Amino acid sequence: MRKNFKETSKTGAITWLFQRISAIVLFILLISHYIGYHFLAKGYSEQTHQISFDKVKTLMSSPLFNLIQFLFLITALYHGLNGIWMVIEDYISSRGWRIFLYSLLMLVGISLLFVGTLTIMKVSSLGVK
Repeated sequence: MRKNFKETSKTGAITWLFQRISAIVLFILLISHYIGYHFLAKGYSEQTHQISFDKVKTLMSSPLFNLIQFLFLITALYHGLNGIWMVIEDYISSRGWRIFLYSLLMLVGISLLFVGTLTIMKVSSLGVK
């Protein structure tokens, strides 16, 4: 396969670096997400060995918890979509296909951001009585 390198991005090193940084941030946010849902909620009952939804939803209404969830959403979307874009850039050499796929990727990203933000807002309103 012949590749026209004049058509590729000139910011390859920067996107590579941001991909690695977002992976580290994503890992930290994933750990905080897991600890928040499974340990900080303190909803575990020794008698029933189940997690109580009432105690978990009070944690979900916390602004700090929702900020962490939103940062987790943003970082995961950036990391995933940037990874897909780097693969597209490596294998698609046609300028027209790149523009089409980039537009499609942005549409999917904006849609997922919208749905994810609505979900965080809906979940955060569960704790309000």
